[in-house]
Amino acid sequence: MNDAKTITEQLLTGPATTDVLDDLATLRLDIFREYPYLYQGRRKDELNYLATYAKAPDACVILAYDGSAIIGAATGMPLIHEDAQVLDAFAGTTAPLEEMYYVGELLFRAAYRNGGLGQKLLARLESHIRSLGCYRTLTSATIERPDDHPLRPSGYIPLTRFLSRTGFVRLPGVTTHFTWLEIDGVKRDHSMQFWSKKLI
Repeated sequence: MNDAKTITEQLLTGPATTDVLDDLATLRLDIFREYPYLYQGRRKDELNYLATYAKAPDACVILAYDGSAIIGAATGMPLIHEDAQVLDAFAGTTAPLEEMYYVGELLFRAAYRNGGLGQKLLARLESHIRSLGCYRTLTSATIERPDDHPLRPSGYIPLTRFLSRTGFVRLPGVTTHFTWLEIDGVKRDHSMQFWSKKLI
């Protein structure tokens, strides 16, 4: 495991994120090919999506570096700026969407996982969101995969364990669906489960 003391962080907002979007796209494309997403992404689509972080008010990107190499990232934006498939998941709830902040990703390359860096970046993200003064709840989504999925690696630790340990709770019935091309060349529908955490 790499020494967390060697890792530096950079928080970017607004147009300042533009210069790092290509590197962030590379990180996402590499990591999302892994289980559980198994996503065969296209750089063009990634860059189109990530451009939202440079435009949406209060969106932010936190990058983690080992030297000059980007080895992890946390991203987020106000929920109301996410796409309809995300917003529709909350249609049957009484949640005030304008007070919710969506954590899009918390990603690390394999050599940097399970050593506390995720908690560190999440804490930095939460501190920034609290400083904005208008968001009361974090929300995030996880893909639903069966425990016996044939591509599940031995010793795999699901993100749900991290979410539970950091104060997130599962939101029963708050789900959405996305379709994407998997690494075997087949498009499949995927169920996404939402979680939330109170900030104040």
